Amino acid sequence: MTRPTPAFRLARRCYGHLAGEAGVLLRERLEAAGLIRQEDAAYRLTEAGRAWAHERGLDTDDRDVAKHARCCLDGTEKRLHVGGRLGKSILTWLLLSQLVRQGKGRVLLVDDLDRLLRELLPRKPD
Repeated sequence: MTRPTPAFRLARRCYGHLAGEAGVLLRERLEAAGLIRQEDAAYRLTEAGRAWAHERGLDTDDRDVAKHARCCLDGTEKRLHVGGRLGKSILTWLLLSQLVRQGKGRVLLVDDLDRLLRELLPRKPD
């Protein structure tokens, strides 16, 4: 079995959503900001999270929470990242914003992870 490259570990596609270190860190930040909360094997947008997602044009239809934002176990990090339609819409937003670029195969190129998080997540009030 070959070891994953550093680029693969940092960011990659997993069923159309962001995985790797970047995906896990994003999920942690979304939870810390109070935008999502875990409910069993899925994430649900909070009221603040729904407003945040709506402002960015992300998928907010969580009537079927398991398909909307499932908890996806990251293959290299062995921690959870956001899957489902919400995860896919976040990755689409990141690609359209050019904060992430497609690399070779499943690898996603992230030039500045801190900038990605700053641009995607809401700003904290001063």
